[in-house]
Order: sequence, then C-alpha cells, then structure tokens
Amino acid sequence: MPTAFVSYKLDKKNILTIAYGRRIQRPNYQDLNPFIYFLDTLSYRQGNIYLRPQYTHNIDVTHSFNGKFITTFNYNNTDDVISQIVKPEPNSKIRYLTVDNVARYTNVGVSITAPVAFAKWWNANFFTNVFNNHYKGVYDTINIDMAYTSFTTNVTNNFTFKKGWTAELTGF
Repeated sequence: MPTAFVSYKLDKKNILTIAYGRRIQRPNYQDLNPFIYFLDTLSYRQGNIYLRPQYTHNIDVTHSFNGKFITTFNYNNTDDVISQIVKPEPNSKIRYLTVDNVARYTNVGVSITAPVAFAKWWNANFFTNVFNNHYKGVYDTINIDMAYTSFTTNVTNNFTFKKGWTAELTGF
C-alpha cells in the first residue's frame, strides 16, 4: 500500500518530517474457513466467509534534533477491525469462537527517543511512547466504546570495556 513522506531541514540541527501511509490487513485462511473445528465438547471455532479486510491510515509528524533526539506524534485510524469473538449458538449452551469486523480503531500517541552518554564507556538510548487507543462500533446490537491510555518505555545500555569487549543491557 502507498506511503509518502516529506522532510524539511529547518536549520543545521532540526529536521521536520511528515509521513502518510495506508495499510491493508487481509483475513487469514483460518479466519475465513467456514468449517467447524471442535475445541472441546461445548465449544468450537468457525471462520466467517463475510469477513472484510481492515484498512489503516497512518499519519506521523517527526521532529529530529541533531539527528539524535527524536519526537514523533502519530495518528492511526483503522476501519473494519478484525477481532476474535465468542458467540452463543441460538437455543443452546454451546458457544463458538469466530472472527468478525467489529469496530473502528483510533490510536493517537507521542514517542520520544533520546540517547545519553553517561561516560566514555557507557551510553544509553531511552525510548518512551504514550498513546491512547479507542475502539468504537456496534456488534450484534451491543455498542462498543472502549478507550484507554497507556505507555511503554525501554532503555538500552551499551558498555565498552577494554580489549574490545562490549555488553548490552536492555529493560522494558
């Protein structure tokens, strides 16, 4: 699918980049397979032949300072999100697992990457991402409107020792 980006050098140390992309995720074979696969005596899995692909639009605005400190604002919007669901079989205690297009998904976030040199022999790269995910739609007369804000952080430490030895320590 298409991707386009434009970069503009504001001055010797600052670069601004705007990117747009469109992605498609098609259902896999098992998600489309209409035949029954028994999981246990009271449940089974069945694909959905009416499943549509999901399309995502991505927009990123990135600022790079000195080629090292990077801040990115992102917006993603996905239509026809493919999700696993458990449905009751009509007039029965049996439930079955299937997939369907259940919602629209929006993701908004900001990420920061920053390298830090603590000493000549020790440097680290810090990355953090704060984001909000929002699912909205209707499935089988049930309104879906779920949102949450979360974050992820990781630190990669690089150590240089004598005689060419190096080590790396990463934490999430």
